[in-house]
Amino acid sequence: MEFIKLSTGRFAYTCQGQGVPILLLHGLGSSLLDWQPQIDYLSGFFKVYALDLRGHGASELLRARLGVADMAADVAEFITALECEPCFVVGISMGGMVGFQLLVSNPELVRGFVAVNSAPSFPLDSLWLRSQVALRKVLIHLLGLRVMGKLLAHKLFPYAEQTQLRAQFTERITRNDRVSYLHALRAILGWSTLPAVQVVDTPMLIVAGDRDYTPLAYKQSYVRQLRNARLAVIEDSGHATPLDQPVKFNRLVQQFIDEQLQLAARGSEAVSRKRAATE
Repeated sequence: MEFIKLSTGRFAYTCQGQGVPILLLHGLGSSLLDWQPQIDYLSGFFKVYALDLRGHGASELLRARLGVADMAADVAEFITALECEPCFVVGISMGGMVGFQLLVSNPELVRGFVAVNSAPSFPLDSLWLRSQVALRKVLIHLLGLRVMGKLLAHKLFPYAEQTQLRAQFTERITRNDRVSYLHALRAILGWSTLPAVQVVDTPMLIVAGDRDYTPLAYKQSYVRQLRNARLAVIEDSGHATPLDQPVKFNRLVQQFIDEQLQLAARGSEAVSRKRAATE
């Protein structure tokens, strides 16, 4: 693990591999450690960065309110500081929201975007959603992150053979600083990049686990509103798709990046041929 000093504090990250850069952004209460299956595989083909977002992992703690735009600004500064622009960005859940925000604020930094079990907005527009947020806050305040982590772990990894994943998830979410976690949770509530993200031309792959919290119909609906996006569904997967279906997910990401690189190469060849024909 390495560290970099940005304008908002110290951030932890890892870098492995060579070639086209990819940046992995984790979800709420997670850290770059949860990307290990992706780092191990994708670094065989690309240069893979994984970043602890502010308030998570070994990065700067949160002691004041912030928004998703603030987290996206951190990421933009990180990409620029490491001189890895434009890069492919892969974000899960809250990390995907940060990615959508980055597409709006700094599209020139993103070559392609993969959003995993995420969305371009988090409207508190239903009683069920508001009750789920309230329940999570109550659990944290009254019972702590460990108890909440155990409850979430059984939803994320319901199968008997996923015992190790449940234990790992519980242990890692317990490491979170409670104040930082709550500030990050508040950041996403009511946040939206719509309609601005609908006109972004950056290629997007929206990945959905078929057992994710958010209904597949919702993802299908917002993908239709995006200019250059397609949806891929991974079967027998919950919210933590990169962990519960790493092989399928890794190959899907690799294929998406390879396709974009091939399209770019063909475009460059066409421009070269046209230039040569006019000389």
